Amino acid sequence: MKPLQSLPWRDPLELAATLDEPHWVLLYSGTRTSYSGRYSYLAYDLAETVSGRDLSLLGAKLSSNQSWFENAWFGYLAYGLKDSLESLTADAPNWITLPALHMMRFGTIIRFDHEKKLLEVHTDKEGFALPSGSVTHADIPPVTSVTSTMTRQHYLDNVETIIEKIRDGELYQANLTRKFSGEFASAPDPFTLFRKLTQVSPAPYSAFIRMHDTAIVSSSPELFLRIDAGGHIRARPIKGTAPRFSDPMQDRQSYNALAESPKDRAENLMIVDLMRNDLSRSCVPGSVATEGLFEVTSHAAVHHMSSTVTGLKRPECSTLDAIARCFPPGSMTGAPKIRAMNLCSELERLERGVYSGAIGWLGGDGSCELSVVIRTLILKGTHFEFQVGGAIVSDSVPAAELKETIDKSKGIMAALDLNTGNIPF
Repeated sequence: MKPLQSLPWRDPLELAATLDEPHWVLLYSGTRTSYSGRYSYLAYDLAETVSGRDLSLLGAKLSSNQSWFENAWFGYLAYGLKDSLESLTADAPNWITLPALHMMRFGTIIRFDHEKKLLEVHTDKEGFALPSGSVTHADIPPVTSVTSTMTRQHYLDNVETIIEKIRDGELYQANLTRKFSGEFASAPDPFTLFRKLTQVSPAPYSAFIRMHDTAIVSSSPELFLRIDAGGHIRARPIKGTAPRFSDPMQDRQSYNALAESPKDRAENLMIVDLMRNDLSRSCVPGSVATEGLFEVTSHAAVHHMSSTVTGLKRPECSTLDAIARCFPPGSMTGAPKIRAMNLCSELERLERGVYSGAIGWLGGDGSCELSVVIRTLILKGTHFEFQVGGAIVSDSVPAAELKETIDKSKGIMAALDLNTGNIPF
């Protein structure tokens, strides 16, 4: 794969909308931050796929002796990979069933530099030309039904169960989630829905993955892992959420309440400790550090509390080894990790699928960038599903935890033209 001369700027969403391919990926930085957002990536012309339930399938394809673009893979690592990584029992099948691992290598990769306003094209094609198909302007069809794996009362009861087990000393924190499923009146255009989600809920790690008749539509604010070619690792787990308000004073009060909340700081610190422990399994002794603690950032529907953990990967440890030792993202499990995952499986009773896993790319030079799969819709035909959750600790208030899941769902609900007040949460 050879780089072409940089091309004039094109908006990633506008260019991707002209693409007519059965398999392609757009990783879109819809929000520029101090820690991310410079690049977006459009990858198409499918060359090879690795798909299954075993991360080692991908390991056989990766090499750190090539350039980034020569062996770059795009796709997702689903939460279900936990079963093979930690020898856990598989959860009940999902409504939309997808492989636990699906990564793709493409013949054409366009990197959009938002800072320099240039396109860098890498392709196997002779006589390359940018996509120039027609843009779909279809309306999103109305949603005709929505159901959930948990009723409102069922969710509250499950929160109480977790609190009891925490107080009994079984664990410190568990990230309980609920899945929602629904139907459109007719099959929507997935990329139209993605564009709407990026408008109502912009995020630094938005992603669109097209896999024939199935699409993943994600607008995640959370970095799982970034590893550069030199082995420097950065993680930025989110734990702690407060709602946004249209009134500036009320919004500032919500921001300050989150920043000063002892409960949210305790939740966040537990996951920082978990992340430090996970990274230490792959990093040079003494290199793991917390660079930022309890940092509050504002997004379209919520404020989030994040912390930044860094480390230096040991030379004998591969990038995939480092990913496996941190997977699933600790912010989506709880602590201790194994007990939290087992308890959540017992209570949720249905596999999470892609949700709670990771989306992004792995490069041929040993680098990678992966987001945590939250704020994400899975689409197939007229069917859709999404999931929301939150961390439960000993002093959690069930009603407040329920409200937090509603706050987190507002971006997706807005993209679906649904009012959270009309849904049986």
